[in-house]
Order: sequence, then C-alpha cells, then structure tokens
Amino acid sequence: MDLNLNRDSQWLQNKSRRRAITQHCPHKATLHMNKVSYLALMLLFVIYPSSAENNPVIHIVTEHLPPYQIEAKNKKLSGFAVDIIRETMARSDYAYSMKSYPWVRSYKLAQLKENHCIFSIARLKSRENLFKWVGPISKVNNTVMWGLKGEKIEVNKLEDAKNYTIAVNRDDIAHIGLLERGFIEGINLYVLDDSKSLINILITRPEIHLIVADDTTVSFRAELSGVNIAKLQKIHEIKDLPLNFFFACSLHTDDKVIQHLAERLESLYNDGTYETIWNKWQSKLIKVP
Repeated sequence: MDLNLNRDSQWLQNKSRRRAITQHCPHKATLHMNKVSYLALMLLFVIYPSSAENNPVIHIVTEHLPPYQIEAKNKKLSGFAVDIIRETMARSDYAYSMKSYPWVRSYKLAQLKENHCIFSIARLKSRENLFKWVGPISKVNNTVMWGLKGEKIEVNKLEDAKNYTIAVNRDDIAHIGLLERGFIEGINLYVLDDSKSLINILITRPEIHLIVADDTTVSFRAELSGVNIAKLQKIHEIKDLPLNFFFACSLHTDDKVIQHLAERLESLYNDGTYETIWNKWQSKLIKVP
C-alpha cells in the first residue's frame, strides 16, 4: 500500500512540474507545435507539389483579325479561331488568359515569354524554329495582292510585283513571306506596325500600289477602314504562300504542355467539334467574289 501511495505521489509531482514548466515557458510549447506543423507542411509539399508548378497558367495572345479574332469594345473576344482555342483550353488541364494586342506586341510576347502562346499565326519556314507548334486551327486560305480598281498594275508573276511598292504588316505572313522571296524593305516593301492602317494607306497614299491580304479577311479590313470593298481589285495570287493559321507557343514553354495542348486540339477534329465551329462561322469565312 505504501509503495502505491509513493508512486501516486511521485506521478502528481511530475505532472505539477511539467505544468509549471509549460506555464513559465509557453514559448517552448509553441515552438514545439510550430516545428511539428512546419514538418507536416513540408511533407505535404514533397508528396503534393504545388499546382502552379505542375499546371502553369497559359497566357494566350492574339490580334484583331476578323472573322478569326474579333475585338469589340466592352465585349469578350469572339471569332472562329477564338472559339477553337477556347474549346481546346476547356479540354486541357490548364488555366489560361487570353488578350488581344497589336500583332507586333503579341508576336514578341509569344517568342520571348514562358508559357505564352499565340494564334492565329501562319507557319512559315523562317518561323519554324522560333516557336513550338501546337497545331493548325484554320483551313488553308490564299494570299492575294490587292490594288485599287482602275489602277494600271500588271503582275503576271511574283517577280513583276518588285516593280511596285507593297504595304505589309510587320512580322505577318506577307511581310516575312515576301522577304523570303527577295523583296526588300524600303525599296518594294513598306512596313506598317498597325494592321488597321493597311487599306487606309492604299487609299490615301498614291505611292503605295499594293497590299497583301487573304480573301477572307480583306472584306473585314475594308469595313474596319470604312472603305467599300468594290474599290479594290485582285492583282495577283501568291500561290506558293498559302495562309495556314496555327496555334503556337514560345520556345520557353515545356514540351509536356505543347504535347498536351496538341492532343486536346486534335480531339476537336476527331469528334466533329471543329466542323461544328466551322459551320457556325462559315458564312463569314467564305471568300469574297
């Protein structure tokens, strides 16, 4: 009995001593709990890496190019290509942003910034190693030189066009494609930084003889400039410069991201969604007479 009483007395003394230590040194107990919480948190990071690392936000840039991309005040971006990209991203594992800038800015961002992608961009030989290509987003269209109706301009072959001054948008398919074919800035190429000025400059500057645009977008460009499309005439189709719009990303984007997006884009073709979106916009994508 005495042995049991001694044990009980000793237990009570130890308990009182521990309570006293805790009361006099609360920071030690808190420090212990903080260490435990920190270790548990670190263990979670090891087992479950941050979602930002695994699933980066994809920053998508484009330009105003009706009917592929339509930028309107106080409205969301719309258009055929916008619908294709939005559906692709909806099927992906990534959050994304989509913004429209002048083409020159979008083009640079998509080259230099990690996880930045661009549409609609023509896939040219000289661009092949500047981007990682996700996949095509439009059916192949033509590239045409346009002049003012009534002007006497003769272009039977592309080489003949070097006798005239052609306005092009900086870094677009016409600019790069014609440079590749021997045209020279300041001699037969006049380069613009604002795509909205393309038709206006043809109308207002007599020294500009031609512009380059495809059959689909030229009527929208004319409308944007307040110019009747009937004032323009086709001069020459550049047959070896087809307009094939793609979705592409910067070289600083992980290959796994590119592969994932390519698979999601391809799924639109495989299940008929691409054709459904095409049919929705078809009336605005047909060629002008």
